[in-house]
Amino acid sequence: MIIFSTGVRLNREGLIVLAISYFSFLVWYYVFSIEVLKFIVDISSKIFLTYNMFFNFLVSFTLILISSFIRRIDKTPVIYIWSVLSFIGMIFIILAPTDTFKLAIYFLLGVVFGTGLQAFFTIFWDLTVPEERGRVAGLIGLSFLPIFALIIPLARNLDFFKTAILCIILNLGTLAIRPSNAKKITMLTAKKDLGEFNPEKRTILLYSIPWAIFSLINATLAKVVSFHISQYFFPPQIWLWILQIVAGGFGAIIGGVIADFFGRKYSLGLGLTLYGTSSAISGLANTCEVSCFVVVGTGLAWGIFLVLFSFVIWGDLADIKTCARRYSIGLATFYFCAGIGVLLSPELLQVPLVVASTISSLLIFLSNVPLILAPEVLPLDFREKIRLELYIYLVKRKKPKYLSNQG
Repeated sequence: MIIFSTGVRLNREGLIVLAISYFSFLVWYYVFSIEVLKFIVDISSKIFLTYNMFFNFLVSFTLILISSFIRRIDKTPVIYIWSVLSFIGMIFIILAPTDTFKLAIYFLLGVVFGTGLQAFFTIFWDLTVPEERGRVAGLIGLSFLPIFALIIPLARNLDFFKTAILCIILNLGTLAIRPSNAKKITMLTAKKDLGEFNPEKRTILLYSIPWAIFSLINATLAKVVSFHISQYFFPPQIWLWILQIVAGGFGAIIGGVIADFFGRKYSLGLGLTLYGTSSAISGLANTCEVSCFVVVGTGLAWGIFLVLFSFVIWGDLADIKTCARRYSIGLATFYFCAGIGVLLSPELLQVPLVVASTISSLLIFLSNVPLILAPEVLPLDFREKIRLELYIYLVKRKKPKYLSNQG
């Protein structure tokens, strides 16, 4: 397990706190934004898609707006406020006499969610340093994605009251970030103050383009591919979902390790290659085996992108003054594209599988171009330091055996 621990200063308590908090945020979003809304509005109606789209847009705009001043306030109370307001809001939705009142609370909690999520990623940046950020995020993904894969299908079969209780429990999960954990428990050595660290706008743009392309494909054409595969080649749709998300967990840890030891561009290149290849093959999926390969390949790539574009890249491009704004770029892009995907869902399902797979693979491979032009954001001295520490550790492990053989 040395490959996961070399150079990592985050203790077990800090890792558990971050994993529980992120799990609570992500699962709450998927359960609340869809499962709660379907008890307010008919899920088969166009207005359901419109409301869900607006919820995602609202989260996206909140992330951008809140990033300009959240650095000036204590982040831990913001997490508490999110938990308390979400709890109260869920109670109001249960007791609300009209659907109009329920919808008002529904959209208000979208704003609260965006604020809390921004605070979480700012805390994550505070508790990690660049040389460990990939593996910490990878371990978070590996720990919660398999559980996530089980909870979401179960939530789809709950009644309104049980769904509300699940949301309330998830709200309380974010209280894992206690004031005692808000200090920089990761720092055996001090985090470098980068001062007026301002990466070139070109660098930010070059990393933003592949993420925007993937987010848009993930919200649109990827749904077309999954729909056709589940309908024709993989009838038990729940197992398709579980297989893909579990693969995402392994992709998260693989991507995190590669990102820390070899650089962010290598990890992203692997993710883009996996996703592009899987998308291309999906158009030829005519057997269960090929379909499974496609699902696992896209799942691995999804896990890599989750780690790199949710946790790592924007943190590498930030300092203490700009971390909230940098993270808002990646987060807002994802939720904005999710809103577009929701609105276009009925039309997208009419797209043939071959067309969706061809366009997806073409766009993904083209997104390698800005990645090639982008500079590596993990400094070379970090990579050399980690490799040196790994080498020293391995030498120490082999030394006793060598000496005993000499004796």
